[in-house]
Amino acid sequence: MKVLIFQSKRLSYDSSWCFAKMLCRSLKRQGISVRFFLLSEDIAGQEEELRALTLDHFDGIFDINSRLPNVMLDDRYYLDYFDAPFFHMIVDHPMHLHYSLQIPLQNYYVLCLDRYHQNYIKTYYPHIKEVIFFPFAGISAGDFTPDIPLNIPVKDRQVDLLFPGTYTPLGYYREQMENISSDQWEMTEHILSEMKQGSTGTIDELYRQEILPDTDFFPLKLHKSRLIDRYIREWYREEILQALLEAGIHVHVMGFRWEMYDTKYSSRLVIHPPCSYVEQLCALTESKMILNVQPLFQDGPHDRVMNAIMNRSVSITDSCDYLAEHFREGEDLILYDKNNPQEAAQQISGLLKDVDRLEMIAANGYQKTVQMHTWDQRIHNFVRKNSHLFH
Repeated sequence: MKVLIFQSKRLSYDSSWCFAKMLCRSLKRQGISVRFFLLSEDIAGQEEELRALTLDHFDGIFDINSRLPNVMLDDRYYLDYFDAPFFHMIVDHPMHLHYSLQIPLQNYYVLCLDRYHQNYIKTYYPHIKEVIFFPFAGISAGDFTPDIPLNIPVKDRQVDLLFPGTYTPLGYYREQMENISSDQWEMTEHILSEMKQGSTGTIDELYRQEILPDTDFFPLKLHKSRLIDRYIREWYREEILQALLEAGIHVHVMGFRWEMYDTKYSSRLVIHPPCSYVEQLCALTESKMILNVQPLFQDGPHDRVMNAIMNRSVSITDSCDYLAEHFREGEDLILYDKNNPQEAAQQISGLLKDVDRLEMIAANGYQKTVQMHTWDQRIHNFVRKNSHLFH
């Protein structure tokens, strides 16, 4: 079997490159021949190379948050030149990828992180032949930095609590939405209010309720309102951070724009410069606990969770169905209520004083993840269950 893996889009901190490399390695371990192709911004300059690829035979084609569905060659969708399934791995809510998901390719398949996303795609993009649930797996820093020490005891780690992620001021999102329409900001307030009261509806379900009965072209409408999703994600991040800093906890952050974070307690924020995804993985090995705020995924863990555990840190995260199903709260990881950040801050303060418990949780989580939640296991299961799709 032979597959072609594209990297057509660079995601934040070069995470897409790491995901593509993990995909390549795991497929090769399954005995599958892999060819990797980096798509540049100047697609026209690669036209001859792209044409040449169509003359070869591949049993499957992969890309992550792909630009490829929209690429045309001689008035035909480029991917339709291949007699092979295109597996589009998406690592965001489908609303953010509407313009690539809507393309009616002949052999279109999607791998997504969350079973609610899976249902959304099945509902609104019926031309996609199959939607496959493919949750994040853990990546060890050793996968990209072979000489790094991986077994540092929790008690010897220099960083108490790390949050790797980007910061964007809430005011930026609000200004952008108000420039689009006053309705969008009002909807954001209503949806956030529902979530604060404990609503278990997905972002798309809550948005749909806001626009009833005018639901024609719903996936396009949701895509154009995607800043609602961004705002609410950021709001929850700021709530938990504020509670932690108020409780006297020094939070280390690593990512873009944190110098813009300005609150009464921001002096307790320890800002590290932005760095690559590989360097972030290394930072996990030096941290006791890793904070995660789910990006409104209700049935799929963010990669921060899986990577933290794989690097023997304690993951501190709000929950989702998948985590509740596969991990034991207080034994393999720590779950907090995103609508009660002060309680979460007290919980974390207590954990910092109980290093033995942190050691136990880190060890349990690591053992479970290395046994059940690696990229090799994900790819093995994917190939075994979907071998009939390759041709």
